[in-house]
Amino acid sequence: MNKISAGVVTGLVLGAAQGALTMGGDAKGAEILLPILGRASQGIIAGVLAAYLTKPKTPLWRGALVGVAVGAGLGFLAALPDHAWMPMVPASAGVGLCCGLAVAKAAR
Repeated sequence: MNKISAGVVTGLVLGAAQGALTMGGDAKGAEILLPILGRASQGIIAGVLAAYLTKPKTPLWRGALVGVAVGAGLGFLAALPDHAWMPMVPASAGVGLCCGLAVAKAAR
């Protein structure tokens, strides 16, 4: 698996999980699907950006730092409309961290 596909798969899975965890308990119909798709697409973007910003043979710690920076930045942008900084930025940074680690591991 190359580093881009590792970042995309990790971002897709963890982003969808983040969307499922942050959605309201009484959501119905499209309200269930929209947060999952939104966070999954954010995770895919985090994985692709982390893959393009890491060089081959990058140490795991550097890949993790790049992933956290990308994830936190995307979380900040996603939190702008609602001003929901506290739930969004740390969770997105966690998704970015896992994407960065997966990319750095695949780039070895």
